[in-house]
Amino acid sequence: MSKPIRVLTLVILLTVGVVSLVLAQGTPGSMADGEKAFLLGEYDKAENIFSVLLEKEPDNFILLRGQANTKIKLKKFAEAKKLLDKILAMPVSTGRDVLVHTGEGALEAELVDETVMAVDESGESDDAFSQFLKKDHEGPVPHYRVFLKKTGKMKLFRKSRTRIQYSGIPAATREKIEVLKAYVMKESISASHTKPELELVDIPGGCFQMGSRVGDPDEQPVHKVCISALRMAKYEVRQKFFQTVMGYNPSQYVGGDLPVDTVSWESSRDYCEKLGLRLPTEAEWEYAARAGTQGEFHWGETITGKEANFCDSNCDLNNRVLNLTDGFKNSAPVGSFPPNAFGLFDMSGNVSEWVQDWMPVDVNYYKMSPEKDPPGSRPELYACSGANCVGSISITYKIYRGGAWNQGISAMRSANRKAAHFQLKADGNGFRCAGDIKP
Repeated sequence: MSKPIRVLTLVILLTVGVVSLVLAQGTPGSMADGEKAFLLGEYDKAENIFSVLLEKEPDNFILLRGQANTKIKLKKFAEAKKLLDKILAMPVSTGRDVLVHTGEGALEAELVDETVMAVDESGESDDAFSQFLKKDHEGPVPHYRVFLKKTGKMKLFRKSRTRIQYSGIPAATREKIEVLKAYVMKESISASHTKPELELVDIPGGCFQMGSRVGDPDEQPVHKVCISALRMAKYEVRQKFFQTVMGYNPSQYVGGDLPVDTVSWESSRDYCEKLGLRLPTEAEWEYAARAGTQGEFHWGETITGKEANFCDSNCDLNNRVLNLTDGFKNSAPVGSFPPNAFGLFDMSGNVSEWVQDWMPVDVNYYKMSPEKDPPGSRPELYACSGANCVGSISITYKIYRGGAWNQGISAMRSANRKAAHFQLKADGNGFRCAGDIKP
C-alpha cells in the first residue's frame, strides 16, 4: 500500500473514531452513567440507560433495583412493582459469589466491593478507534473489586468492560427490596384514591348463649344475651379504603384489597366515625360471628384449612399448624374464604378485629352484664386519658376478636377473647365497622 493510501486510511479511521465517540456521548452508557443521571435528577435519562443495560443483563438485580428506583421517581409504580417482584423471585445468596465476564471468558470470584473508584492503568481501550485519539488522562473510573478463586488474588475490573453475574441476592438486599415494595404499594394505593364502599349487611336481632364452657376462663360463664338488629360491614376494612380516609397506611403486609393491619384501637374507632359508623360491641361481634350457631366455630368442628386464614404450615412463626395449609403465608385479600350464615366474611382468621369494649380484669363482666345489648365495661369512657388511665389496666386494654393469620386455630373460636393496649399497633390486628338500624 502506498503512503498516500495509508494516510487516507488513517484519516478515515480517525474520522470514524471521532464520530463514534460523539455518538456514544448521546447514547446510554454504563451502570455508573445511569446512577449518575439518577443522582442528578435526570430520571428519563437514567430510565433509558437502565433499560438498555437490562436488555443485555435482564437478571442483574442491581440494574433492576436502579431501574425500580427510577420508575418510582417517575411515579410509574406498577412498572416499579414488576421489577421489584422479579428481584424478590430470585434465590437468596448465601455469600457474594459471582461470575466475572470479561473478553477472555468467565471467572469465578467473590465480590468484595460493587464500586471502587480507581485510575485505570491497564492501557486497554473501550473502543476500536481510541488508539488514534490523543486525550488527557480521564482520572478515577468505576471498578469492581473481586477475589479471584482460581488465583487466590484480589483484582480490579473496570465496570464498562466487565459484566458481573450474581448467583442470587444477599439477604440484606432482599429485606431492603421488601421495604421498598411496601412503599411502592402504598404510593400506588394513594394514587388510586379509592373511596370507601360501606358494604353493610343487615343483621337481625336475636338472643344467643355468649361464651364457651370449654374455652379460657375469661369466656365463662356462658350467659344469655339478646342483641338488637344492627348493620355490620361485610368485610374487614381494606387498606385502599383506610388509606384514602386516614391518609396513611400502618399495614405490615401491603395491598389494596388486603385488610388493614397493625392498626390501633384508636385509629380503628376514628375511621369508623369518619364514615358515620362505630366499632361493634363485643356482644354484637360474637352474635354476628356465630350467625345462629353455638359451636366453637361458625362452620362446624372440623378444620381443613379451607375455612379461614390462620398460622398454617406456611407461617414462619413457632405457633404454626404443621399439618394444615390455608393457602396464605400472611394476610389474605378480604373475602378469600367462605362467609358465615349472615354473609359476613373473615369473622374468623385473617386479621383480629377490635371491638368497642374495655377488658375488665378486676371484675368478671360476664357475670354482671345486662341481658339486653350489653354495652361492655365502662362504656362511658370514650378513651383512656390523663387521670382516667391511672391504676387500672381495665381502662387501658381494649378487646379484639376472631383470630388472625399469625395466631393458632383456637384463637378463631367464636367465643375467644384477647386484649391489648388501646394505642398498640399489634401485628395482625384489624377491624370492621358496625352501625345502628334506625327505626
